[in-house]
Amino acid sequence: MSASGQPDGAAGVAQRVTNAPRAARILRSLPLSAARKLALCVRLTSPDITSRLSTTGQLLVRSGIEIGRLLDSMAQDRDAVTAQVPPQLLFLSQLLYVEPVRGFMMLSYSDHKPANSAVLSARSLTFRCNHRGAQFAFTGGAPRQAAHKGQACIQCGLPTAVLGMQRRGSGRVQVPAQAPVTCDLRMGLISFPGKVVDVSLDGIGTLVTDPTIPLCAGTRLENARIRHPECEPFYVDFEVRYVTRVTLPNGERASRIGCQVVGSRAVLEDLIRLFIIDLG
Repeated sequence: MSASGQPDGAAGVAQRVTNAPRAARILRSLPLSAARKLALCVRLTSPDITSRLSTTGQLLVRSGIEIGRLLDSMAQDRDAVTAQVPPQLLFLSQLLYVEPVRGFMMLSYSDHKPANSAVLSARSLTFRCNHRGAQFAFTGGAPRQAAHKGQACIQCGLPTAVLGMQRRGSGRVQVPAQAPVTCDLRMGLISFPGKVVDVSLDGIGTLVTDPTIPLCAGTRLENARIRHPECEPFYVDFEVRYVTRVTLPNGERASRIGCQVVGSRAVLEDLIRLFIIDLG
């Protein structure tokens, strides 16, 4: 602990630092590796959904990366998560653990056993959470019994969308239909199609492409043409960070590519808005 009663080290910085310049000064003085300092700096200064929501009023989040971050933040803050279950029961819980890669989340049991039983009998639930001054709603599918760190809990599938509202009384929200974000990619003389399936606020993206294309970490895909039914085509670069082989829901094999989107702030914002939609 420091003389002021606050924790030292990385945890203390995360609690005390509220602006990027001050963060940089404090991080330089800490006995941490360069990689750890960089990771902590990104965590402290990267944009988040709650700050964006404060300016837009309502958001529909379809970015899996941002959904994972948001739910993890709720778990860290130990926010109350509620769901209405029949017959007129209130399930009061907290998020214990979020696993974005495998696509599930774990919640604590409530103190009301009939509500727990009703939750485990449901096919899907709609959860609500007041988090950092904003209200969020999201679903959890296929609830079942599980355990986390030796504690009995309930496991649900991760939501594919989260609705955020800055204020109460916003009325019924018209959720727009989801349209595919496709792209025309080029690597040297090879041209091939792909799909953009995720983009975060800090420009981390995920592509899905033909598994026969020989992509690897470090490859830069320049002038990728982004196409969406509701906007004019635009161009970005993708810097490949990793490539994994996956099986799609239809049984087809594909390459899943983690990448950094490179482009002007205006172009990046155009891409972000296809996954984080302003409903205000």
